[in-house]
Amino acid sequence: MFRRKAQKRADHAYFAELFEQYKNLVFKTALLMLDNAEQAEEALQEVFILVYRSLHLYDPRKGALTTWLYRITINYCLGQHRKQRLDCLPLEEEQLPENCPPVELNGSAFAEREAMLQAIHQLGEKLQVVVILRYYWELPYAEIAEILEIPNGTVKSRIDLAIRSLRKIVTAQAEAADRS
Repeated sequence: MFRRKAQKRADHAYFAELFEQYKNLVFKTALLMLDNAEQAEEALQEVFILVYRSLHLYDPRKGALTTWLYRITINYCLGQHRKQRLDCLPLEEEQLPENCPPVELNGSAFAEREAMLQAIHQLGEKLQVVVILRYYWELPYAEIAEILEIPNGTVKSRIDLAIRSLRKIVTAQAEAADRS
């Protein structure tokens, strides 16, 4: 009995360390995927509940802990996207929270960043995910492939397609801004 309680306390301590170490990774990924600070906070909580319940299933031989966390976070966020589409609720626009990486506050840098985020959110889910993992988290293709459980070549082709799509979206945004 005492041994089981001691083990439980050790598990809780390990989980608390895990949360502190990776909460920013999960929150930022959720924020980039969901484009809503409130939903990202909810995702952070839900993802770590899932992690707590399934921590015993994590096998380090199958991949890094961060890979596992990215996979859980992305799957949760994709599920939220699907649920929103089913509910037909419009996404609310939210300001980015203060704990996001610092951004130059001059008008053009902020406008460019906002335009790119809007463009990324116009991509389909599959393209959006690879862009976030590659360009926001700077993950190598092999790790993205592992996280998404797809071939390396598929990652490369999705990134290529995403870049071409983003160019079209940004060009269209710029042309629309010039006309107005």
